[in-house]
Amino acid sequence: MIKGMEMITASLRLTGENACFALNANGLLTASIPAAEHRGRVFLSLAFPFEREEEYISVQTEEKDELGMIRSLEDFDAETASLLRAELKKKYFCPKLRKILKLVERNGNTYWDCLSDQGDLSFTVRDVHRSLIRASEDRIFVVDVDGCRYEIESIAGLDRKSLAKIELYL
Repeated sequence: MIKGMEMITASLRLTGENACFALNANGLLTASIPAAEHRGRVFLSLAFPFEREEEYISVQTEEKDELGMIRSLEDFDAETASLLRAELKKKYFCPKLRKILKLVERNGNTYWDCLSDQGDLSFTVRDVHRSLIRASEDRIFVVDVDGCRYEIESIAGLDRKSLAKIELYL
């Protein structure tokens, strides 16, 4: 079991019966949550962004006060779940790195040129040892200097040249 799960489940559990989500005229996510006395803009935040992409979703105000927790998107009808999924996808945009074309270390930064599922990418990583996050034995996330995340779904699935470039940091 994931540490802290008990604390998370103590929040107001939001379901299709006690929360209504929609986009306002400006395309921003809003919610009506009577139990939390809230009607207005909300933000979603994954409690476990690496392990649970559709579970334990914190619903927060603009001031980052938690209104409640969505245990699972399955607790909502298909249309609402799709709306929430799209909102999470925007917030947690995370290109999947397919190939590492170039990796250069200079002045404490590492400069990456990669091929991803979104095309060619270039980004900078500071303190690469701390910026590689292992989600499993074979899956890692790279966090750049701006806080953007990139995923390597399978270290073993990388080509030899790409693996040789990052092996030192793993």
